[in-house]
Amino acid sequence: MLLSGVRVPLKEKMAIMILDDRISTLTPIDWLGWQTPFLFFTGKGGVGKTTVASTVALRLAELGRRVLLVSTDPASNLDDVFELTAGSTATPVPGVPGLFLLNIDPVAAAAAYRERVITPYAGVLPASTLQSMEEQLSGACTVEIAAFNEFTGLLADPQTVSRFEHIIFDTAPTGHTLRLLSLPKAWSGFIETNSHGASCLGPLAGLQAQHEQYAATVQTLGDAARTTVVLVSRPETSALQEAARAGEEFRALSITNQHLVLNGVLTAPAGDDRIAQAMIARQQEALQTMPLALRDIPIVAVR
Repeated sequence: MLLSGVRVPLKEKMAIMILDDRISTLTPIDWLGWQTPFLFFTGKGGVGKTTVASTVALRLAELGRRVLLVSTDPASNLDDVFELTAGSTATPVPGVPGLFLLNIDPVAAAAAYRERVITPYAGVLPASTLQSMEEQLSGACTVEIAAFNEFTGLLADPQTVSRFEHIIFDTAPTGHTLRLLSLPKAWSGFIETNSHGASCLGPLAGLQAQHEQYAATVQTLGDAARTTVVLVSRPETSALQEAARAGEEFRALSITNQHLVLNGVLTAPAGDDRIAQAMIARQQEALQTMPLALRDIPIVAVR
């Protein structure tokens, strides 16, 4: 069936005719209902993580709480949202007392990380060895570990933590974030079975201290009294599948305090607008076939 240039399958036509009440019964998001000091927003690229995280941060600050909103996303647009330029230190948002922004630039973090790793060996090791180390520290793995190093540094810094009632992380897309969170597990065997040499993490000597900090970070994320992981999705099949995969990966890391935020839920009557009808029908179908892993966690909607 073709409606206003949009081909609507028969099953979607039936969904339009027999309206499922799953959307109408979704609980609207409570922007002020977040109680844990750490909020960790993640999800498929383009689902609105930054918009949702920024709104939560703004509303909590308007309530009188001190909030630090941190982006670890290489494609972050926090600066555009708040119309300012945030750097690697907490930057106050004009007109919003108590709200601060911080951007973690993965590329800049990687450059600083390489400098910290290589400088102590200058004049000690041969030039060829230093060059080899620099090459090993020039890949994507180093960018990831450098960004994660900055991320864990915030959680491990008692002065930063004590300054704010909430630290909200607007993260990179799900796959990137999960690779970072999985590194501490990978390190355990890596450090135990390698007593010399180097990797994209840097020289193996002295890595144990960093490993412990990173493992402590994952433990903090798994503490339901301190951290809420917010899976942001749209009511679309691919985005929900990605959210479910992320949730399962988090559970494998013992990070179980999860919430699902459905962004962009359509509830207004479609009337005779066939395109709107088709979009609502697709959202309904996506929610009807939502992965079981998502049905056991709290779900709220942004309409």
